[in-house]
Amino acid sequence: MLHQFDFYHLRDGDFAKPALLIAEKVLVNSAKLLILAPKNKLSDLSVRFWSDKTDSFIAHGMDVEDVSDFAPIWLSSNAGDNPISADYVMLTDGTSLEDFSAFKRVFNLFDGSSQIATEQARMQWRNWSSHPEHLCRYFTQSHTGGWQQTASNAEE
Repeated sequence: MLHQFDFYHLRDGDFAKPALLIAEKVLVNSAKLLILAPKNKLSDLSVRFWSDKTDSFIAHGMDVEDVSDFAPIWLSSNAGDNPISADYVMLTDGTSLEDFSAFKRVFNLFDGSSQIATEQARMQWRNWSSHPEHLCRYFTQSHTGGWQQTASNAEE
């Protein structure tokens, strides 16, 4: 199975806004998304999913909530906690994933201003892009908040 890995190099470490944008795109495609974040950041991320948009919200579940039957997005600090059987997974704020075989696509949002986070992303890129069945793409955040693809391991 082809796996796609999209790396998002954040300028300031605030992963909530790009996470919201990616989540909206996943929902448009009728897919399900597991978002991994440190346990101490899950509540704040959940609040942002409910309140950042003025005209709507992004429905989701987390932890022990009994909403997995209808939640298209699940927030967790544990990759094994995937009650919605998501096809996509998002890594945020230094979270990592040892086994990605259950996921078609991995979004890796990392803080480009952190040397540790950048080195972790580089290591993941080297590891994941070394396999011909993995498509890896690298996006850099502009000063205006937009995204530009700056690298790919796909043959031109």
